Amino acid sequence: MGTAIVTGAAGQDGYYLVRRLAAEGVHVHAVIRARGSASGIDRIAGPGSVTVHELDINDAPGHERLLAQVRPDEFYNLAGLSSVSASFLEPNTTWRTNADAVQALLEAVRTVSPLTRFYQSSSTEMFGAEPGEAITNDEGSRFMPQSPYAAAKAAAHLACDAYRRTYGLRTAAGILSNHESRRRAPGFLTRKVVDHVRMLRRLGTDHLDDVAPLAVGNLAARRDWGFAPDYVDGMVRVIRQIEVRARTLRLPADADVGASYRDYVLGSGRLHAVWQLVDRAFALAGLALDWDRSDPDPASWAATFRTTGGPAIVVDPTFIRPTDPAAIRADPAKARRELGWRPPTGLDRFLADMLDASDDELATHR
Repeated sequence: MGTAIVTGAAGQDGYYLVRRLAAEGVHVHAVIRARGSASGIDRIAGPGSVTVHELDINDAPGHERLLAQVRPDEFYNLAGLSSVSASFLEPNTTWRTNADAVQALLEAVRTVSPLTRFYQSSSTEMFGAEPGEAITNDEGSRFMPQSPYAAAKAAAHLACDAYRRTYGLRTAAGILSNHESRRRAPGFLTRKVVDHVRMLRRLGTDHLDDVAPLAVGNLAARRDWGFAPDYVDGMVRVIRQIEVRARTLRLPADADVGASYRDYVLGSGRLHAVWQLVDRAFALAGLALDWDRSDPDPASWAATFRTTGGPAIVVDPTFIRPTDPAAIRADPAKARRELGWRPPTGLDRFLADMLDASDDELATHR
């Protein structure tokens, strides 16, 4: 059963991970920034128990004390600024929480709990691409970050690799593509779209044209989206990879030492354009759209309601970032082959979850 520390426990991934571990009987130490951000973490029931700690990710001495006290079997670092767009507005905060804090955690593990398995939540944003370029990423792809968020994540990822090679720490990173759920915070594209659709659904079809159209950015951009609980399952497989890999490949287990640990890309392997995501969210709510994508310039694309002909979707040029790659696809072949991780694909899995959530479930993230 064991023990685990989860930082960023009040976030989307942290919530599902704490639930998963507690259900297994693991004693989870859930680290949140402030009690008001717990979002129900301290009410999760299961065969195991959950202890909530209020601790800022930048409090290095505090995390070292917690590690020394708990000496957990597993440490999942999910904390830090998670929004690419917000990182442009807060680059210094992004670096402190997503890079400096990770190095401090690694040093704490090395000095007070060196047998702890350490999971780092990395991102496919680290790979980047030339502006307008489409790219497929696997574990061997080079880093070319296009945002402060991506740069900080890349630095933390390399620090984990360095501590694994230099000190033999059992560190492993899941390099995750976009993953969504009803626990997604406002400010993210999927939540913005779903909140708008939910509002239209409440108003009813007679009032569709009374509402300003949804303004979005680059509708042509293609991304790899999945469902957050599936990716949390991938995280657990990554940190427990020694036994999972042996079971999946039906081979003797590797020695449980730092040199045996590997990083894995976790993604669906399928691309969808932003306009397709928007179209499907509206369709699931019974709001069919008609699109005008005749202009080669996506900034001119728009959609209308099929029932009324009124404007439903417009592009706001200020939301378009010129450095954005045209497409970022993850190749999860290694995780599929070695860890047996095969998540269902498609947009409906997470969009339906978000649309079916109660207002209270979404409101916890405002």
